[in-house]
Amino acid sequence: MTTVRSANPDERDQITHLINIAFHDLDANRHLVPETPQRLAVMGRYFGLYVDHALGHGACTEVALDDSGALVGAALWYLSGDPGPADYDTRLGGLVGADRVDRFTAFDAQLHEHTPDEPHDYLGFLAVAPDRQGAGIGGRLLREHHRRLDARCRPAYLVASNSNSARLYERHGYTYLPDGQHELVLPGGGRMWRMWRRPDEQTPELK
Repeated sequence: MTTVRSANPDERDQITHLINIAFHDLDANRHLVPETPQRLAVMGRYFGLYVDHALGHGACTEVALDDSGALVGAALWYLSGDPGPADYDTRLGGLVGADRVDRFTAFDAQLHEHTPDEPHDYLGFLAVAPDRQGAGIGGRLLREHHRRLDARCRPAYLVASNSNSARLYERHGYTYLPDGQHELVLPGGGRMWRMWRRPDEQTPELK
């Protein structure tokens, strides 16, 4: 049985590692760090920046634990309008290398293009351990936060990293942004999809 709860600050490194290994082979990661031997180290530093920000300033950071207590999933939510990690522009080069900064900043610009203006929670990361994917853990993490959003009549927004995750999000009430806004095409190949979820106003308020 999977247990979902709020993350503890001392789980920072576990969450970062989980995101890093879960995202390692995604098109976005391959684009940002084409060199396979360096990818885990570079992306680990990059993801760690966002995990730190989520734990300190995010709307919600939740983890999923299996029966043994191992961390097998994580969801990092941010409030719309969040300015992102402090001193991001000056810190980025030291984390990813000066030769990669332009690629990362261009990706950031693409990622945030067409973000809806309506207040919402933004799902920055949903990661499940590679050997536990397809077991319903991602859906469980989504449902946990959606109940809170529905109780507040608050929408959610995300950018799906591949077609498999887009199908998962569709099953949980997300729809694509209008044509011309929903698709993000990476310069090196690969696509991502911008998706939006309206709250289910029939969900009873959480106690």
